[in-house]
Amino acid sequence: MTAADPFVDAPRIAIIGDFNIDVILGEVNALPRVGYDTVSDVYSIEPGGSAAIVALGLASVGWPTDLYANLGDDLFGHWLRDTSKSAGVRVMNCADDRSESTGLSVAFSKHGDRGFISVPNPVSDWEALDLILDDPPRHVHVCYHPYLPGLTDKLANIFPRLREAGTTVSMDPAGPGPVASHPLELLEAVGKVDFLFLNDQEARDLQIALPPNNSILGRLADVVIVKKGNQGAVAYTPDQTLDLPERKVDVFETTGAGDNFAVGFMTSWLRLGDLETAVRAGNVFGSESTRFPGGVQVQAGYRTLMDQHPNLFNPR
Repeated sequence: MTAADPFVDAPRIAIIGDFNIDVILGEVNALPRVGYDTVSDVYSIEPGGSAAIVALGLASVGWPTDLYANLGDDLFGHWLRDTSKSAGVRVMNCADDRSESTGLSVAFSKHGDRGFISVPNPVSDWEALDLILDDPPRHVHVCYHPYLPGLTDKLANIFPRLREAGTTVSMDPAGPGPVASHPLELLEAVGKVDFLFLNDQEARDLQIALPPNNSILGRLADVVIVKKGNQGAVAYTPDQTLDLPERKVDVFETTGAGDNFAVGFMTSWLRLGDLETAVRAGNVFGSESTRFPGGVQVQAGYRTLMDQHPNLFNPR
């Protein structure tokens, strides 16, 4: 960075959630039956997991970024540590250092959408998250996977203390988790956040009607933001609904689009503090990511993209 860089002395941001290896395949005709094979013409191996994509994106923009996640003491885990350090992300490993298995996800695309086959991250008690309270960051973003043991109780303990310290908090949940009959139970246990990011499917899985009623907004979040893919995004508050169209691009595939939306949104919100502008910035980053395979290849161009849209990112 140079002295003229707008992110010199920028406040620290912390990301909590998943970090794994992504094996990204191209378009497939169908998943193979047992005993059979199918073909993809291309593949790549990249850092993956929603939390890692967000953390790497924020670091590429210029934010000092910490990533609290679980890595194993194996070849993949060491590669992810090295990759993060090179990108400017400080990894706070919450797993036991002797854990042998780092998570892995195989992503495949079909008809413009994608599916995943995943191996979970190591089990963790998330004790390292206590460190976040020693010097609370400006903002905390959680990619919340309810299947990660121990995370719910830890978040429920630190969220109120973070918000008392002036930290804003956002959350992007991955579905309802194991309590299918009461899908909001775990989110309610975690506690209220400033921003709750969903997509249409997650809203249905969590049985959140759209627009969300004031009860949902009062219990779960001050602002609910629903990402709608090529239809843009909608932000709901008790006082207004902002329905903003997507930026049109030629889509290659959609892995990580919602995570990069969060990078654009947080960057704009933390610098300008305007909700509509932040949603528009999220749309720019989210749509741009669909032009590239995987979730991180796009991020090398984000500072250039910000220069092309100064009204969305730069204080006047």
